[in-house]
Amino acid sequence: MKVRVVKIAVVAVLALFVSTTAFADNVVLASLGSAADSGQTNNSGSPTIAIDPNAAWSKALGTSSWVSFANSGNTNDANYFQVANGTVTSFFDRFTVSGAPSSGWIEVMADDSTSVTLNGHLLVAEASTTNNNYTTCSDFGIGCRGAYLINFDASDLIDGENLLQFDVAQRAGVSYGLDYYGQITTVPEPATLLLLGSGIPLLIRLRRRA
Repeated sequence: MKVRVVKIAVVAVLALFVSTTAFADNVVLASLGSAADSGQTNNSGSPTIAIDPNAAWSKALGTSSWVSFANSGNTNDANYFQVANGTVTSFFDRFTVSGAPSSGWIEVMADDSTSVTLNGHLLVAEASTTNNNYTTCSDFGIGCRGAYLINFDASDLIDGENLLQFDVAQRAGVSYGLDYYGQITTVPEPATLLLLGSGIPLLIRLRRRA
């Protein structure tokens, strides 16, 4: 009888563990444009759109697309629009996290460069213009020739609505755009953890009675 109760206890604990981990969630962050994600906007007065990239840019990350407020990527496009030097446009991504955030990361590219802010906290500043030749885009920091990795601190994230902001700057003419991809991991809701914790002592008592 004791062996049977122990087996039942083990199975019950495993079932509770599986149900608990099922509540964990991954939030995907990917630049897609306003048409695909209504939470993605900018302050130019035009929608954020997916664009045909400049041939010199690195490939878009993950499931993302290069985006802008105009067709400012491929200079060979018939409707190509050149963004004036000195332009800084703020691109926003509003997303919801359900559960307590535990960790996260994002990879970012931009032409010429961008700052990255999460819920009002500056994570990375725009690349300095000092000694920056902008050969294709920024020569260092966040540019268009490789992903710049940013790891999120759990304290920067909110259980609920969050706001990412990218202030994309045009410093040396020609193409202009933004690309990003990342993920945020959440832990189970407190109620589920309480269920798991309260169930274990009960199983121990059942074993002792057996």
